[in-house]
Amino acid sequence: MMVEVYIVGLSLDPQTNQFVVILREKEGKRFLPIWIGPFEANAIAIALEKIDIGRPLTHDLIKNILDTLKVKVEKVFIHSLKENTFYANIYLNLDGKVLEIDSRPSDAMALALRTSSPIFVDSKILEEAGFVEEYSAEEELTKLLQSLNPDEFKKQ
Repeated sequence: MMVEVYIVGLSLDPQTNQFVVILREKEGKRFLPIWIGPFEANAIAIALEKIDIGRPLTHDLIKNILDTLKVKVEKVFIHSLKENTFYANIYLNLDGKVLEIDSRPSDAMALALRTSSPIFVDSKILEEAGFVEEYSAEEELTKLLQSLNPDEFKKQ
């Protein structure tokens, strides 16, 4: 089953000295770390931060080609994990015909960010390689704000 996710962060793993992109399921608390190379991390970081570098990089070029040909990126799907390697497909819509293109997850995510396309992960991968957040600062802040009584501020 496909589970929609989004990128919550990009970091450098101090133990492996490799970059890791962290995905979080859209309707849940599971996270999925995927280790990626420095060039892919740079491409994802540029898209996340919406940095305009003037000239198109590879993923920008691919987006420009797809736009010119009127091909839409329907979605990205990280479908398999074999021997610690993730596999993904990019689904393109060309005149109503859906084309499935093999891709590395990092390249697929970099393209998805540039085309505002959804990213999905197979639920089995989330179960096998994902983790559940134990503490959520966002949830704690929400609880705190809900428990506040505006009348308490008037007393000061």
